[in-house]
This record gives sequence, C-alpha cells and structure tokens, in this order.
Amino acid sequence: VLFAVTFLCKNASQAVQELAKWGVRFHRERNGKITQRFFGAATYRRACFFGDYTGKEILRVLVNQIVQRHIRFKSEVYIFSLLHAHGVVNGALGLDIRTGTIIVFHAKVVLLATGGHSRMFMRSSSRFWENTGDGISLAYHVGAHFMDMEMFQFHPTGMLFPKEAEGLLVTEAVRGEGGVLTNNRRERFMKKYDSQRMELSARDVVARAIYTEVQEGRGTKRGGVWLDISHLPKSVILKRLPQMYQQFKQYVHIDISQQKMEVAPTAHYSMGGVFVNHMTGETTVSRLFALGEVTSGVHGANRLGGNSLAEIIVFGKLTGRGIARHVKKMQFIPLDDALLMKEERHFTQNILSLKGRDPLQVKEDIQSFMWKCAGVVRHKKYLTYALQQLTKYQNISLITGSSLRNNEKLIASLDVRNMLPTCDMILRSALYRTESRGAHYRSDYPQLDQKWRKNVMCIPTKKGILISSRRVLKIPKEIQTYLRLKPRTHLLE
Repeated sequence: VLFAVTFLCKNASQAVQELAKWGVRFHRERNGKITQRFFGAATYRRACFFGDYTGKEILRVLVNQIVQRHIRFKSEVYIFSLLHAHGVVNGALGLDIRTGTIIVFHAKVVLLATGGHSRMFMRSSSRFWENTGDGISLAYHVGAHFMDMEMFQFHPTGMLFPKEAEGLLVTEAVRGEGGVLTNNRRERFMKKYDSQRMELSARDVVARAIYTEVQEGRGTKRGGVWLDISHLPKSVILKRLPQMYQQFKQYVHIDISQQKMEVAPTAHYSMGGVFVNHMTGETTVSRLFALGEVTSGVHGANRLGGNSLAEIIVFGKLTGRGIARHVKKMQFIPLDDALLMKEERHFTQNILSLKGRDPLQVKEDIQSFMWKCAGVVRHKKYLTYALQQLTKYQNISLITGSSLRNNEKLIASLDVRNMLPTCDMILRSALYRTESRGAHYRSDYPQLDQKWRKNVMCIPTKKGILISSRRVLKIPKEIQTYLRLKPRTHLLE
C-alpha cells in the first residue's frame, strides 16, 4: 500500500496533464497554469478543478475518448453474480433492466470498477440507485478478501431536504472558496474543534463537529447547521460554484449568493473494500481484478478530497495496461454449465418471489439502522444492535413479483442481497477496532491507540466472516521528508 501511495503521488500530476491534453477544461490562472484550491486538511493548494463539477467534466472527456476508440459497452445491465470454474473467475451473469433478459458474459478476466457502498446508509451523497455494495457482494461470494471495511467517510455537508435531495453533496469546494459554518446561535463553531484549519479541517473532524452541535441542541430544526458563502460576489460564485448555485435553486429555491445553506453530514466514501495489489489490480481470487472505491488501502483511514479522482485515473491506466498486456496470452476458461444452471435457477426461484417482505421497505430499514448505529459516531451497544437486526434479514424472502422487466422491487431485492454481506463486514470490523482512528469514531473508545496501527481484514469462510488484523508498515523516509516540509503555493504548468 505504501508503495502504491508513493506511486500515486508521483504520477498524479502527469495524469492531470494528460486529462488536460484530452480536453478537460481545468480552471487556469492568467499565466496559463492550472489553478489549485484548498480542500479539507490539505497543507497545500492541490485540488485541480473545473467549477464545482470536476468529476462530471472528466467523465465527459473520458466518454469521448471511448467513442473515438470505438469501444463497445453494454449499459443498464445489473450484474448479480460472478461465474467461476476451478477457482478462477471467468464471467458474470447480468440482468438487462430494459428487456428483462438474463445475459451470460464469458470473459478471460473480470474487473470490478463498481464504486463504493454509501447507500448502506439512510443519508447518502450517492444517487438512490447506485452504490448499494454490488462490487463488494460479487467479490464476497467468490471468496475475495477485504480490508478496513469499518473505515467509511461521512462528508460534513450534505443537503437535508427535500426528501429527493436528502444527502445530496454540498461539495467541499464551497468551504474551499471560503464558506463559513455557523450554528443556530450564529456562532462559527469550528473554532472549538480546530482553531487553525477551521472549516477546512479534516472531513471526519468537521462531520463530528456538526454532529456534536446538533446533538447538544445548537443545530437547526431539521438537524443541521448553516453554511454561508454569500460574502463572495455573485459573479465569483457563478464561476467557481455553478453547480451548487443551481442545486439550491432547483431543490429549495434559495439563492446561495444571498442566503445560507442548511447542511448536515452525509455518507460519502468507502476507504475500505476489496483487498488488492494496487500495482496490478489483482484481488486474492484468480483473474478477478478491482479498481477504485470498491478497493481498500490507498486512502488509509480518512481520504483527502480530490484523491479519489486521482486514484482512479492513475491506477486505472496502470491496471488497464497490465490487463491488456496479459489478457492476450490468456485462454478462456470454459464455463461451468452446472454452476450456470444453478445460478439461473436460484435467480428465477428465489429472486422472483411472490411471497415475503417488501424489499423496498427492507432496504429502507437497513439503511435506517446503519445510519443510526454505524454512522458518524459509533458505540459497541448500537453496533451490536445493528448486527442483531441485520441477522434477521439474512434468510427472509422478498416479494419481487414474477416479471423480469421494469420491476422496481426486483432491483431493490438485488440491492438488499448486496447490502447484507457489505453491512455485515462494516459492523463486524467496526466492533473489532476498539479505538477511534480517521473516519472511524467510537464514543466508547474515543482515543487513537497506537496498538491499533493495523488493518482489519475480513475473509469469507463457510462458517462466516473471519476477522483478523495485520500491522501497517512504517512510513518510508521519503514520505516522512515531505510531511516535514513547510506549505508553499504550487500551480501545475
């Protein structure tokens, strides 16, 4: 992991330059250099950006590159099972959501690039239909190993209302541009929690500060606090934060250049996930690769803003090149017909059920107790309660109907199937780590404990999940040198 962190740092700048060459419209200074802004807990101005929707801009350019290269892809397919033979992953089963057809994918290798699992929680920055732990579940059911599943980041600022916008991200760029947080007493409360970095403290610090203000009665009626950027000229807001301006106009009909935003923590990013060799993307299962937020390791216990995009660009290129180089020499492993029939039979008999609980309600129930019991602040009592509640859902039947086409309950049923092992590992890992570190905060163990400078491992077995730990390696001297350097302004060429 430490070598991967070093590799990421050394190659991120080149990755930004390549994106710019392909057409990403990064904000630039008058001298042509790419502008960099502060993000939370950053010592340097290091986040390159395009307004406040940098990810969307990068996606636009990458999709254009796909089109130019005539790369084929299938969209709106829900992968619900990985195929394997002789201990090797060799394909996948998917449901075409538009037609209701089950599709068999026969492949030399499979790469999981499914994103995270923030929809385990009631309030999430993800859209309602994504990040329900599908990548984690797929890897789990073929025996992959996992690491640091307890390390989940709650972004300090998400929208509170209306219901369709609950949890929607209020980007860190707002605070990076000078946004100020206040409670219902009009106090700039971050002075109490981090008097030096204030609103630009680490995400976990700001999230817990907001949580504390609300719990102690200094929050808004809806359970949030105020974020104010109205001291900036409207022209600057429209240039630097156009998406946030439109988002609050659309959902709550306020002008953020004139009015405050009401915000609260929201489930945002999973630092834990599938255990991989980041230099190759290999998992512990033969021919199964993983990349990005579905993996663990690079971001430690608390990811810094901007690093997720850097990670997927740098390691996406590295992993893609490696797979392309080796896949030419590989032979297809024949499909296991008996397994294929078993998986299809399980899907039609167990998933397409006419009896049982409503999966939409079950999904909501799980998200609710995960938010209350394993959210910003955790405690043994509530983690244990959540694990007991989760156990009740392990073997229940869910009503989905008999149709494979356009069935909302069918999709929810598949989501619940993915959420169960994902939540199980989050809760067990959170109980196992009896300290507070990074984004993982235990109110019954509020201090950092150097004895716990370890990674928590989850290994699926026939008897259940085996929890263990492994020591984190010492920080290399090269990185220690950089940590001692004084801050300075730096702009990319």
